[in-house]
Amino acid sequence: MSLPSSRAWWGVLAALLLAACAADDGPPSDPRDVVELRWLKAYPDESRADVETGLLWGLSLAGAHLPQGARVIRWHDERITLDLARAEVLAGTQPAWRDFLAALKASGEYRTHGAVDVGRFMAIMLGDPRRYYALTGAVPDYSRARGQYRFDDKPAAIVTSGVALGSRRIDLSLAQSARELAFVGFEGTGSFFDGSFTPRERELVDVMPNGQLRFALYDLEGRLKQGATPQLTRAGKPAKCMWCHESGLMIALAEYPPVPGYYGRAEFDAQIERRRELLREFRRHVDTQIEYGHRQDHTFAELLYLSFEEPSLERLAREWGVTPGRAAELLAGKPTHAQAEQTRLGEALYRREDVEGLAPYTALAAPRSIREPDEHDEAAQRVVEAGP
Repeated sequence: MSLPSSRAWWGVLAALLLAACAADDGPPSDPRDVVELRWLKAYPDESRADVETGLLWGLSLAGAHLPQGARVIRWHDERITLDLARAEVLAGTQPAWRDFLAALKASGEYRTHGAVDVGRFMAIMLGDPRRYYALTGAVPDYSRARGQYRFDDKPAAIVTSGVALGSRRIDLSLAQSARELAFVGFEGTGSFFDGSFTPRERELVDVMPNGQLRFALYDLEGRLKQGATPQLTRAGKPAKCMWCHESGLMIALAEYPPVPGYYGRAEFDAQIERRRELLREFRRHVDTQIEYGHRQDHTFAELLYLSFEEPSLERLAREWGVTPGRAAELLAGKPTHAQAEQTRLGEALYRREDVEGLAPYTALAAPRSIREPDEHDEAAQRVVEAGP
């Protein structure tokens, strides 16, 4: 057999193997790892492809591997069968995922429709820090989390921060590979110049096996926090960190003077760029359905939870199974607003917390805000009472 024919034969074989893999006709997964979701169209040009891209990105942000060829999502009209076993969630987190799915299935919404709103799924998965920490395997103790990495003796002093309201200190891990990457940001009070800077809380960022960043907020006692302190920082919840970082590592956002003994802006930016390349190289070799080169795909994940958090009248009518006219009657007197970030969602949107009680079924409550901390939000423990 000549070399060209041999190459052609191997090409055909590879194509057949890929096709067989893509079919993924293996036995059904354990029912505890499978959940039904329903798509409720939120804006005119929203498509199945948009929803699928957003859902996959959301799962990836929560640590799922999503190997090529795995049938993680199966469509049935406007319903989705989501298979978390095929998604390959992070090792050790399966009990947390099963607990999440069981809570969704126990809700009145699921009993009524046999499925849960895909927007609600996304909002709780990413916007409830307790769920997010459990699903991503975040280490609950700061000392143990930090102890997994070796850190540079020289931190960066961010005198003027685009995130913190005051100054900020960044510790960088010593890394020769992406899995060794970690950063700790300290928000605090005082000045680096007179030695009075005092850390008040911290955020640890590291890299999960699928190449996505994981965000964990800790108090000074080393316990996980639901959100950052608004008086110190704009960082918000982990979901806000994801939105701001866009799955990448960020250089400094503002100019600031150097502080002796710390990395200044130019040095810090150079350190970040080297680590960016480590992350880019790692992601090139991850077997995943996520296209890291498509930088804006994460927007479809955000649209799924934003359109749930701030629904239109038409979307609410679809949720509740009523006509737009009946939805308007139920919503009479409820205030509306325009969506500033994603104008495609509309200019007459409701706040989820204002309308949730109007639904004709109980539901597992999503957080009041997906990105901003709310000390009164107990989304993991409560359900929304059914309305009329």
